[in-house]
Amino acid sequence: MHPLDNPAWTALTTHQAQIALVEGMARRFPPEMAVHGALALNMPQAWESLSRMARAPVAIFSAAPPQLPAGWTVVRAVQLYAMVHEELVHKDGGAGLSTSSSTSISSPTPSSSSSASSSGYQGKSAPEGVELVELTEADLPEMSALYAATRPGRTICPRIQKLGMFLGIRGQKKEEEKEEKKPKLVAMAGLRMHLPGYREITTVATLPGFEGRGYATALTAALIQRIRDRNERPFLTVRTDNARAVEIYRRLGFRERVQLHSTTVRYGAG
Repeated sequence: MHPLDNPAWTALTTHQAQIALVEGMARRFPPEMAVHGALALNMPQAWESLSRMARAPVAIFSAAPPQLPAGWTVVRAVQLYAMVHEELVHKDGGAGLSTSSSTSISSPTPSSSSSASSSGYQGKSAPEGVELVELTEADLPEMSALYAATRPGRTICPRIQKLGMFLGIRGQKKEEEKEEKKPKLVAMAGLRMHLPGYREITTVATLPGFEGRGYATALTAALIQRIRDRNERPFLTVRTDNARAVEIYRRLGFRERVQLHSTTVRYGAG
């Protein structure tokens, strides 16, 4: 089986095993970090194991809609493309990333968000005058507001940053704003699942009214380069009905690997 056939299971039994909640044939991320979980096999014993960890909703990836045993309730169900980043080809025939201008990310300072201005994805610069910053836990209230604005009815997992770094873009400071006040967070993207050879890009979001400015492209490109610098391949999931996002990811070098069902379920009354 390919590691990405069940990415949550692979992550929770390898690089992220130390944070996994474990019951028999089931694993899940702590719900404050991520909603995802997985079964070792799609069989009654595994669902029974998961039921002991599913008072909080848990999302399961599957090739077809799951046949749920008694006692389970579907909270949300969507169809996704699982997309994997492919190496691009240079004009000279060599493999690798494109070699034109670059966006970069610098390491964060302990006291504040840092400028993302070195080692970005080559060939996809940030829009002129736009700075990518590394977000910290202090930015969570703004991240939560941005998430809610782009995913109505859903909330960001409050400790998602424990799974990987997040980058953001802030709007322009208004003249009347105080010097110490940061401009509004208008776009973000981050890292979540980590499995051997692969790293997931997640939670790509642009505040309504700020679309079409290249923010999502710049953030995703910077994360691609960060992952590639560690000799890993980026992957992500995107709703099959989000044609605009799918096209952006294709332009950045992602290709659809498989179509998945993502079913968020809860056991019992909840």
